[in-house]
Amino acid sequence: MLRPRSTLIGSLTIGIALGAVSAVAQTNNTFAIGGDFKIQATDRASKDDYAHGKLGPELLWRFGHGREGWGFHWGLNWYAVDIDRPIGGLVTELGELKVRPIMAGYGYSYRMNRRLIITGDVLGGYAFGSIGLVPSAVDAYERRLGAQSVTARASNTFVLKPELDVWYDLNKDFGLNVNAGYMIARPDVIVDTTTGQDKRTARADQFILKVGIVYSIF
Repeated sequence: MLRPRSTLIGSLTIGIALGAVSAVAQTNNTFAIGGDFKIQATDRASKDDYAHGKLGPELLWRFGHGREGWGFHWGLNWYAVDIDRPIGGLVTELGELKVRPIMAGYGYSYRMNRRLIITGDVLGGYAFGSIGLVPSAVDAYERRLGAQSVTARASNTFVLKPELDVWYDLNKDFGLNVNAGYMIARPDVIVDTTTGQDKRTARADQFILKVGIVYSIF
């Protein structure tokens, strides 16, 4: 269901890049800030909580201009997914699971020309998890299982993300970014009720595609 939107964004990205070939590269950039649009997609797992992908804008920034060669990389890559869970035999929306990773890794950057640099890397780290229940989930536990109180929490977890990152300088002020990667995250989501504890692993793995533009501040 996300493929048409992904194809459209990819086409717009190529069009913008091709239309800017006569501009001056963003070579003197020290810090640039802007925004991107993120698409998340996921697969369901029968034994785990079901995680849905999301769409939406987010903040994007860039330090420096990038150098060719091997080097260390870092990233936050915070994201959220909507979780479904079987409650009383029926799959029900549980709430929004937030995954806030802090990651570092290693990769290689290849500069194809003075405008275009491509980086492939693998990031890993530790993520802090939290979840907020939706009212319909609380109601389902009360009606179907007879629970008188319902609370939920998510565990922290280790994460891994291989990714490909592309920067293209549109001109001396604007830079275009396309980032594609696969985030692996498996936090536990624990629901405590007066009838007992329901603990399941949330398969929060996400394919993440981001397309954005930054403006050079200095």
